[in-house]
Amino acid sequence: MESKLREQINKHLTDLRMQGSPKQTIKSYKYHLKQYASFIESNNLDFLTLTPSQARMYRNHTIEIGLQRSTTNKALSILKGFYNYLIEEGEITVNPIITRRLRVKEGQALPRFMTAKELEVFNDWLTNIPAQVALGFRTMLATGMRLSEVVDMKCNDLIRLENSGYIIRVRHGKGNKERYVPVMDAEVARQLVKLKKERPTQAPLLKVSSNQYGIWSKKCKSQTGLDFYPHRCRHTVATQMLQKGVALDKVQEVLGHDHISTTRRYASTSQEAILELAAKADMVKEPRVLYRFWLK
Repeated sequence: MESKLREQINKHLTDLRMQGSPKQTIKSYKYHLKQYASFIESNNLDFLTLTPSQARMYRNHTIEIGLQRSTTNKALSILKGFYNYLIEEGEITVNPIITRRLRVKEGQALPRFMTAKELEVFNDWLTNIPAQVALGFRTMLATGMRLSEVVDMKCNDLIRLENSGYIIRVRHGKGNKERYVPVMDAEVARQLVKLKKERPTQAPLLKVSSNQYGIWSKKCKSQTGLDFYPHRCRHTVATQMLQKGVALDKVQEVLGHDHISTTRRYASTSQEAILELAAKADMVKEPRVLYRFWLK
């Protein structure tokens, strides 16, 4: 027999689906809430009378099992949302998850863009995998879209502009927000247009699932040695845009960041990418010539 906690979790997930939350979001909520249910059951706790000390026990548990600090904070945020749902349902009156007290300090690791050499290896690898999978990865590199956004993309989301350029309507970005992103690679745009002509308006533009992209990402690691995961495409696009002089607020708009402070982190990676060029100076026999060149 299903426990009351798991029953409420399933109702909450159904409510999120009815609200139109992205599939990837629901998948993440389901995973973390099921983990929470296991914790409650294994410790013989009552989720409806959860105390602050028990909430800390759960927070500590997530760290002890090896979750990254950012993932722990995400799990706490999801749990807070679940308890807000329980308040709306009249099951409880106060939310026991106070995230400002439970959150753990995260490291300030910079976004990991792909270097020119890594991009060369990656693009070469793309020529040897199924065409639609490769086009999905190339679309991420041409737009900065998240994996879930590429998976959810429909044929009528690809829109032609008067100047013959193309943009993609992202209907359900992070936080279920809508935005438009430019396709910054003409060849990728042409391939997407070709697919669009072959399919119904509301059909997925690329018939590749998140799990399939995950499988091919692992194959990329094993076959090329690259530490690749789909989000690195997004990091790379942001860094390249800043290198080209695109204003920070425009990069924020393309990526769909709520706060410009998130986008500002890429400014540091842009500087790293520029400094990468300086490493080539070690190959120059006469550094003074190079020095005089920069002084001009």
